[in-house]
Amino acid sequence: MHPITKLVLIIAIAALAFWLVTKLRESTRGDKVNFRPVEDLPLEVQQSIDLALAKGKKITAIKLYRQATKAPLEAAKAAIDVREWKRG
Repeated sequence: MHPITKLVLIIAIAALAFWLVTKLRESTRGDKVNFRPVEDLPLEVQQSIDLALAKGKKITAIKLYRQATKAPLEAAKAAIDVREWKRG
């Protein structure tokens, strides 16, 4: 086999391995949402969120969380879901 052919083949295999590792890493971390727990927020905010949840106003609770943390919608929804679950 010609040396240039070997070099091209090695580069192609390395590129394929790099691509596979990158895709694997993306697929394993795609399900995680990072958020600040409601318990870490000031007491007034926690009480407002709990009151909204008690009244069945989940969207209001998410809005209150986002105002307090500037979190994206997905993170705010996850935080409120966890808070709701913990409250029972």
